[in-house]
Amino acid sequence: MVIYTLVSPELLLYDDSVKPQFKEIKMGEVTLQIEDQKDGTAKVVRLISSNPQDYLNMRFQPGTVLNYTLLFESQMP
Repeated sequence: MVIYTLVSPELLLYDDSVKPQFKEIKMGEVTLQIEDQKDGTAKVVRLISSNPQDYLNMRFQPGTVLNYTLLFESQMP
């Protein structure tokens, strides 16, 4: 079957029954929204901070994959 349309394939084939599960964690002064991955890591989805310098930190860029050991070490007092 061939579909002729101006709509992008991502919108046509989008499965809205599967919604990603996001968590918000705090790393120091920065709040990160992360998504769990199947291999036991977490992918940064969004950075929430009022400090503009935090957005320049490569560790917090969306798409960055973090190990859970780094996440738990940063939350320890």
